[in-house]
Amino acid sequence: MPPSDDLSLHTEDQPQPPTSIELSSIQATLALDRTLLAWVRTSLTLIGFGFTLARFVYDLIEKGVLHGVQSTYPREIGFGLMILGVATLIGGALEYVRFRKKLQGSSKSSIWSVSLVVTIVLALLAMLLMWGLAAELKPI
Repeated sequence: MPPSDDLSLHTEDQPQPPTSIELSSIQATLALDRTLLAWVRTSLTLIGFGFTLARFVYDLIEKGVLHGVQSTYPREIGFGLMILGVATLIGGALEYVRFRKKLQGSSKSSIWSVSLVVTIVLALLAMLLMWGLAAELKPI
C-alpha cells in the first residue's frame, strides 16, 4: 500500500479538534464553574465564622470566661453571618444556572455540574446546621 493511503486512514480515525466556537463555550463554562466555586469559598467563610460566633463565643459567655458581653449578641451576629452565607450560596447557584442557560442557548445539554451539586448540598447542610444550632442554644 502506498504511504499516502495509510496516512488518510489515520486522519479519518482521529477525532477532529474542537472549533473556536466550541472552545469558547468550554472556556465560558469553566469560568462559570470557577466563579461558582469562589462564591462557595466566600459563603463557607461566612458560615464558619458565624458558627464560631454563635456556638463557641456563646459557650465562653455561658462558662463565665467572657464578662460584660450579652449572650444574644454573638448568637444574633453569628446567625446573621450564617444566613448571609446561605444566601450567598443560593445566589451564586441561581446566577450560575441563569448564565449557564444563556450560554447554552437552544442546545439541550444539562445545566448540572459537580460545582452546582456541591453548592446545593452545602446550602442544605448549612441550613440543617443552623436549625440544629438554633434548637440547641438558648438565652442565658
